Amino acid sequence: MRQYSVVKIKSLKKDFTHSEKSIGSRLPKVGDVGTIVEVYGEAFDIECSDENGITIWLELFEPDDADLELLYI
Repeated sequence: MRQYSVVKIKSLKKDFTHSEKSIGSRLPKVGDVGTIVEVYGEAFDIECSDENGITIWLELFEPDDADLELLYI
């Protein structure tokens, strides 16, 4: 996966919690579709937005945080 790839969350292996670093109105959940906006080695920021482009959530995902399905490269 690389920057701007679109992914779907198949399962979460981490309990995400809202913190001062969290952006958006809620936390990631299974079934959400997001875009990889930045890559940091094996970790990456994923952003999920609504139909108007408003951020629903933006979180840092480490390799073991979730099972992701690559939808678009």
